[in-house]
Amino acid sequence: MADEEAGAKKSGGILPLITVVLLVLVLGVAGFVAWKVMQLNQTPPTGDKAPSETADTTLPDTPSENDPKTPPIFIDMADVTVNLADTDSSRFLRTKMKLEVRNEKDQAKVNAVMVQINDLVITDLASKTFKDIRTPQGKYKLKEELIYRINKLIGGKPVKGFYFTEFVSQ
Repeated sequence: MADEEAGAKKSGGILPLITVVLLVLVLGVAGFVAWKVMQLNQTPPTGDKAPSETADTTLPDTPSENDPKTPPIFIDMADVTVNLADTDSSRFLRTKMKLEVRNEKDQAKVNAVMVQINDLVITDLASKTFKDIRTPQGKYKLKEELIYRINKLIGGKPVKGFYFTEFVSQ
């Protein structure tokens, strides 16, 4: 009976020790989080050497290509119907597309070579199989490839986006 009382005293001494360790750990983590939050709320000190904006160094306000106020410029392309390159069965693709360009100057460049762009798109689409274009990843890869090839044809990067407004394959 004396041994049982001694064992109970030993195990009773570990529980308060575990509680103290956990309490110290929780307080340490809470203190660290509070310190980080306080660091984020402080403004960085400005020194005497901070650059100042003058009339000579201020950039003029120009519409950015990512500016939500600037409306995108879309160019409609001719509707395309092509036979796909599947050898086991006869499949076709009918699609309507739009090109997004960065500005009016790029729109003029694209319109000047629209016949070549249509030929490039038809040739590229006819070389694809149904397996290549049936998944969303395949369509995305096709769009990226067409943007790259059209920009290479024109020179520079006038085409910002390529969109399918209709995409029917059978």
